[in-house]
Amino acid sequence: MKKFSAVLLVILSLCLLAACGGDDVKDPGMDAVASAVFSSIDTEDMAQIPDTYVEGVMKISLDGYVSRNTIISAVGTSIDEYGIFQGKDEAQTAELKAALEEYLEYRLELWMDEYLPEEKPKLEHAEVWSEGNYVMYAILDDADREAVYKAFTGCFEG
Repeated sequence: MKKFSAVLLVILSLCLLAACGGDDVKDPGMDAVASAVFSSIDTEDMAQIPDTYVEGVMKISLDGYVSRNTIISAVGTSIDEYGIFQGKDEAQTAELKAALEEYLEYRLELWMDEYLPEEKPKLEHAEVWSEGNYVMYAILDDADREAVYKAFTGCFEG
């Protein structure tokens, strides 16, 4: 009986190890992700987006994410903007992704063609990406959007 218990204990331990090791999602932490993305483009004229904008315009409640790093151009002649949100789990992350896609659609619907027409392509080509429990959106020109995408996804490799 003692031998049987020892064998059973070994089998259960191996099963637990196998269950824990398969689908782990790399979580580099918001600070590391934000730092990598922030340093990938020139953000000198950008500022953090206030909570009131996130709740009122983006329609994302403050308890709808674990953390965020969102910045927007502080210069009136640019619509540059990006944001990284961390969800607590898969369901919240999916909700964040949907909310950000709706936000980009909303911004495009409200666009006035006579206002900074050279900036509109940034909004038309804006994208939303997700990795693990992180969701990022970017309203940037093609080169900057590609740079932040590479920085964002690079945080989850390996």
